[in-house]
Amino acid sequence: MVTSPRGEPLLEHREFPVAHWRVTPASGSAHSEVILVHGLGEHAGRMMPVARQLASLGYNCRVPDLPGHGGCGGSAHLAIVESYLRGKDATEILDRIQSFPEHQQQEADEDNSWQLAALYRTSFEQIIETVQKLATWSVIDGNDADRPHFLWGHSMGGLACFHAACRIDRDFTSAPTGLILSAPAFAPPPQDNDLLLKLVSAQALLLSSFTVLKPIAALQRLCLRILSLEGDGRWASKHVSNAPAETLLHSKDPYHNHRIPLCFAARLLPAMAASRTRARNLRTPVFAFAPGYDFIVNSTGTRTVAACLPISIDPLRPHRLEIFEDMQSHDLARSWCGNPSLTRIHQWMQGRG
Repeated sequence: MVTSPRGEPLLEHREFPVAHWRVTPASGSAHSEVILVHGLGEHAGRMMPVARQLASLGYNCRVPDLPGHGGCGGSAHLAIVESYLRGKDATEILDRIQSFPEHQQQEADEDNSWQLAALYRTSFEQIIETVQKLATWSVIDGNDADRPHFLWGHSMGGLACFHAACRIDRDFTSAPTGLILSAPAFAPPPQDNDLLLKLVSAQALLLSSFTVLKPIAALQRLCLRILSLEGDGRWASKHVSNAPAETLLHSKDPYHNHRIPLCFAARLLPAMAASRTRARNLRTPVFAFAPGYDFIVNSTGTRTVAACLPISIDPLRPHRLEIFEDMQSHDLARSWCGNPSLTRIHQWMQGRG
């Protein structure tokens, strides 16, 4: 499956080592490779605007649909990814999506229901392994083997990229050149307006933090699975961006799953709890950026993990933490500060600090 209007980045769908989309510059010439990983309830299409911008700067991109997310490879799945890649802005993307014929709209609904059911059975370990497999394959795949390789993860994708990097960065044959984390999910939502939810989240994270308490946390996750409890994630749409068209797109996207199994959300907690310890041994250079206040994941987690990082082993790419204190939007790349952020990250990736 290959598509490419004249002058546009080339889009391919590949099945090995895991199903993913590949975006390459229209010129066919690239200097680096980036793996882009989406957040919870989202899909590969959500990362396509970033892939488009990176392709224009000379990067090849690989973009997976994580287990329990995205589509099933049909025409609607391709159409949603192409809409995000080819659309010039959120308004045009939404216009493309809303013009889908009825059979594609039905296919999207069926894909969404199927992936929701799959998410109940999906472990966070499977999410990390998907990123790890793609990262290790990327560095040995033909002409791409000699290029710098980067991992870029947003929200839950940032948490997965972080733990995947921790597993492979001691092997210089597979270690990424750098790790870019966009509002990484190192801590649950702050829940400042709901004291009960805040206490429940803190208790669940605490149980996942200590070895002797982990069996209790596992039992809680099992109970959530048996009860098939789901969280209504529609509230997140108004906090994803400060651009009204982006918040509307987030709420209308047929492949965005706003129903999240609580048992799956709870499976992220052990990885969140382990992040500070893992950070102390991470060798990969890190560029992390987040809003000053984030309703969807607590920005305090990003600050805490960044403070645990040792000195970067790459003098050209020192660790960077950029907090946009005046922002309260979860997805900065899709907000008004998106272009300046990408420019700054591109400079860092190119070794210009």
